[in-house]
Amino acid sequence: MKHYPLLFLFACLPSLFAAGQIINIDKTDTAAYIKKANWNGNISLGLEVDRQKSTLYDASNFFDVSLQQNHELFVFSASNRFTYNGPQDFLNTGFIHLRWRHNYKDTWHPESFVQYQWDNARGMLHRFVGGENIRYNIDRGSHWDLSVATGVFYEDELWNYRAVDSSKIPPNPVNQPSRELKSNNYIKWEGQVSAVSNISLILFYQASFKDFFKPRISGTVNFDVAVSKHFAWSVRYSGLYDVEPVVPIFNFYYSLSNSLTYKF
Repeated sequence: MKHYPLLFLFACLPSLFAAGQIINIDKTDTAAYIKKANWNGNISLGLEVDRQKSTLYDASNFFDVSLQQNHELFVFSASNRFTYNGPQDFLNTGFIHLRWRHNYKDTWHPESFVQYQWDNARGMLHRFVGGENIRYNIDRGSHWDLSVATGVFYEDELWNYRAVDSSKIPPNPVNQPSRELKSNNYIKWEGQVSAVSNISLILFYQASFKDFFKPRISGTVNFDVAVSKHFAWSVRYSGLYDVEPVVPIFNFYYSLSNSLTYKF
């Protein structure tokens, strides 16, 4: 029980880090190179609060699975939140993500990724990204690791004006597409807080090459406390700052989720 005050602390952190539209990346890989396939995964069910035009409360679910074999690491992640409010789709948010890291234990190694996501509450009808990074494992201790990556990705988005203030909606509004080649940069630190708790911090900087100083800056703080061999309590606090959104929504967005996770 002495670890639970830490859980409350991270639930109350200010909005320094982000998720939302930013691509997800894998959790720390702990197994050495092996010939036999090694599967790991988790399923989470929880409650989530987020803020854009208004504050929303909803249930959420997450699924992560990874496969390690020889020098390859594959990570698949998915999430969905859905609330039906009479005849109106009130909240429908989710993503599907696939990542491949070759020679993932090497100091330098490539990683490829694709992701599809949507966020109807914010007006994002769809977002598809696909790209390639070069990842550098800066340092790795017995209970923590630090890595950075830089790369390029193609982004295809389509937005409507659902989350835009009525005073900013133009006459006869039409959906707004955005298709660009962008720079992708992140730094990640993950480590053990105690024998039963783990924390990870990720910070992203994604921007168009033609407007590199008008980025989406994002990061995530994720805190897990093991309550048994297969179950953990997780808190994720995130926020996103978009200097120049596709449609005139608020520049800042945050999300807080608390979930019970089953690990297998």
